[in-house]
Amino acid sequence: MNFGLKSRVVLVTGAAGNIGSAICRQLSQEQAIVIAADISPRPQQANVADWLHLDVTSEAGWAEVIATIAQRHGRLDVLVNNAGIAPMGTLEGTGYDEWRRCLAVNVDSVFLGMKAATPLLRETGAASAWFASVVNIASASSNRATAMASAYAASKAAVAQLTKAVGIEYLSLGYRVRANSVHPAAVQSDMIDQILQRYSVITGGTPVEDLRKAMIADHPMRRLVEPDEVARSVLFLASDASAYVNASEVHVDGGLTAN
Repeated sequence: MNFGLKSRVVLVTGAAGNIGSAICRQLSQEQAIVIAADISPRPQQANVADWLHLDVTSEAGWAEVIATIAQRHGRLDVLVNNAGIAPMGTLEGTGYDEWRRCLAVNVDSVFLGMKAATPLLRETGAASAWFASVVNIASASSNRATAMASAYAASKAAVAQLTKAVGIEYLSLGYRVRANSVHPAAVQSDMIDQILQRYSVITGGTPVEDLRKAMIADHPMRRLVEPDEVARSVLFLASDASAYVNASEVHVDGGLTAN
């Protein structure tokens, strides 16, 4: 399917991770101009137009990135807020600093990113035949809580509601900008491997493979989500194929949250 994203300028945060890499790769295949941003160095295999260093919790960092995009490209068609972390632990065992760090990376970054990018997105949408688009990566945990993940679940629920509020606000102000969120179930990724390792410690040494099998069994499709499946939903929301989709949640969970 051709999503019609050729020459559109797209900023993707958390670009070094499994999901971010998949999003950047598929956008590049659609001939979008992909601006990748991450706090990590550029991987050798990254096929993007530009790679910018960004601490997503830094307001000044966001301002610099958006100014760079405006100077180099003069427009921003799509913002993909993908950066995130997933600390696991009991409520009693979660330190306040860890709680604040999770909300800073997962929620504050989305607020800061949308705030910084809105003027350029608004200008782009006003000058285009299409709407500019914001796509925020939330999680099935926004809708279906699990034990040992209170900070993560709270942060992703906040992302979902923030996205809806901003999507409605944009249109109420007459901006030609849409905002939607993507809610994956457990994604086959380095992050899931780390989560399972942490669960193993929390549960007193339960074998990681036993935990993985239990996680897979909990998913109606009996497998984890592939990063490319998340990326394709991002492409849909970034493109005119979703022209009438706004302030909505797209679930890439095989029915997990409906189960």
